[in-house]
Amino acid sequence: MITFLVLGCTSCQFAPEMEREYQKLFSDSKYRNGFNVTSTQEGIGETQGVLDYNATTATSPKWRIAQWNNINNDILTGSYINDLSLHKYETKGGNTVTTDTENGVITLKINTSSEYGLNGITHNQRKEGESWPHLLLEYMLADDEILKISDKKEIRMDIAYNILSLDDMMPSGTTNNSLHSAQFQWYITVQNRNEASADYGKYIWFGLSFYEKRYDFPPAYAAQDGGKEHNTGAFIYVPDMAEIMKNEGKTEIGKNMHVDVNILPLIESAFDLAQQRNYLQNTVWEDLFVTSSNIGWEMPGTYDATVRIDSINIKYY
Repeated sequence: MITFLVLGCTSCQFAPEMEREYQKLFSDSKYRNGFNVTSTQEGIGETQGVLDYNATTATSPKWRIAQWNNINNDILTGSYINDLSLHKYETKGGNTVTTDTENGVITLKINTSSEYGLNGITHNQRKEGESWPHLLLEYMLADDEILKISDKKEIRMDIAYNILSLDDMMPSGTTNNSLHSAQFQWYITVQNRNEASADYGKYIWFGLSFYEKRYDFPPAYAAQDGGKEHNTGAFIYVPDMAEIMKNEGKTEIGKNMHVDVNILPLIESAFDLAQQRNYLQNTVWEDLFVTSSNIGWEMPGTYDATVRIDSINIKYY
């Protein structure tokens, strides 16, 4: 997700016009049931283990930690520290997942300086076509949870966050802006769930890019998922974040941020553009559902970074 195309956004609604009763999509918003965890090997989506707070969780997790290409930082081998409602998992290389189950806060720390060039996935610096580490918080919606889009008046992505730190660990003089960056972003899948459709199961990645080291406001992006060996081939759409964040301002290190945006018209724009580019040709608007979410770090450069997510949900009416 490195090359960008600038698009406009003229119909976004950035804050509710009035107080409304919204329903929320994500359950276990305080992370009290822990997390399923993926493999460090990209392309393997199955659960490899569970963070269950030393076997004290009451039921199966709703959330998942994706940790692809963190070869030296498998969170399942990390140490566990508990202090009342605080639960911390930390690897020897410094990757950390910390939750506050009283207040519903999660912190994700990724140290790619302990990956690149050190028994890891790529050279240091990363070269074109090579994969990069991810540390993501995912929510996979069950069949009875998926959110039909066409009958909603609003669908809002609502998040409060603070990027606590970002350290540039790139070897001196090696940064190439077409290959290297640090990205904090939130994606959902917009999927055809009509079993009678020829496009059943196909989807669009719709995303908000809150931080991109190369830009004050990440520009719009619309292209096929690619840039590395393992990719979905699906269409990706990210709106112009200067427009999305014009009231909040740019993301800065240590700054508390709150973004609450109605994405329904943006999804419609994404779907229209996808069809113009020959994706989802057998899909109609009524076929589309929100089916999954992932948020966190993608690091195609050598950077160590920490984000605290104070709240996150998709709300609708």
